[in-house]
Amino acid sequence: MSGISRLGANIQQALRSLIESWTRSLLSATGVLVGSAAVVLLVSIAQGVRNDVSGQVRDIGVNVLVVIPGRIESGTFNPNLGGMSYLTDEDVVSLRRVSGVARSEPFTFVGGGIHRGKKVATPLLVATTPGWFDMHPTKLSGGRTFTDADDHQDVVVLGALAKNELFGDAPAVGQKVEVNQRPYTIIGVTDDKKQEQSLMSFGSFQNLVYLPYRRLKALQPDLPLSRIMVQIRTDAEPKRLVKALDSTLGKRLDRQQYQVLTQEDLLGLVYKLSGILTWLLTGLTSISLFVGGVGIMAIMLMAVTERTKEIGIRKTVGARRSDIFSQFLVEAAVLATLGGFLGLGLGAAVDAALAKWTPIKPDITTGVVLLAFGLSLGVGIVFGLIPAVRASRRDPVEAIRSE
Repeated sequence: MSGISRLGANIQQALRSLIESWTRSLLSATGVLVGSAAVVLLVSIAQGVRNDVSGQVRDIGVNVLVVIPGRIESGTFNPNLGGMSYLTDEDVVSLRRVSGVARSEPFTFVGGGIHRGKKVATPLLVATTPGWFDMHPTKLSGGRTFTDADDHQDVVVLGALAKNELFGDAPAVGQKVEVNQRPYTIIGVTDDKKQEQSLMSFGSFQNLVYLPYRRLKALQPDLPLSRIMVQIRTDAEPKRLVKALDSTLGKRLDRQQYQVLTQEDLLGLVYKLSGILTWLLTGLTSISLFVGGVGIMAIMLMAVTERTKEIGIRKTVGARRSDIFSQFLVEAAVLATLGGFLGLGLGAAVDAALAKWTPIKPDITTGVVLLAFGLSLGVGIVFGLIPAVRASRRDPVEAIRSE
């Protein structure tokens, strides 16, 4: 009998043994099922969050650069970014003069809150200029965006999420809201239904409330400038322009007080952080797979003892050690793979429920599926080695006598 034929016969024998004791087989696979479901569930959620954040970064625009009041070295987060900003309106103007720049606009986080009577919304309050809406075209469900005539008016453009929280289905344009104890008139409402149920919608452009920057600056002369948004011309080379902007800002500021980021830089930071999170979650959920593997090993060791006569008879009729070893190893691998398959189904079902009933949008990719199956199969092989080795070393005469 050829090696392939012997392997096929061993696999058939392993599957026959598992089917004959199917109840025990299912119980053995339960531990791996839980571990596999945990891997699929948590990693797919992490992937969904990554997609969400990446989509919001891409919404900024390929041709938009962001100047931040600090530096992110080697993709690590700088805690000082939450401190004081050294960027000024003079920097906005100086960047406009750089060759290749189409627009340079201030963009600052206001803080505080917004409410209408007893109804309170929790959007991000930002102040910017009309040029931002030229740089980042915004779809509106009603009204308009800022113009230069609004520089001295208490007006606001309301985000879709804040509008729903404050007005529901009622019209909002022309109505009054209070922002930090000051009345503002709504002149426009943004519209983008696709992100309203997003887990990260609190940070999306649809959760922003826009105030006129120059009006707010007149009311608060010490208003810090959080970001400078720079739109580059289509014929400009981004990396070369970044160097020019960096050089311009460097004439007034220390290198640690600013950084010019491209969309690629922002996405790189997102991917790095999400990668760390994914591997952390994989490591944590692998603990449950380890427990499931220990359960398979314990049951397989019991099976070796219970099936001593079977092992003796097989060896007596010509089975070699390698045949017994491969049979028991295949049994362990099949049990683990079965658990992985069932866990994948359970994880997918929970993911579907989360996507339908919660703001969480998990993403089960091919990589997630392969990771779950790979870990499950690996657990089965690793923890099936000891039972397989013990079964293959049984003496045939002693094995038959033991019955």
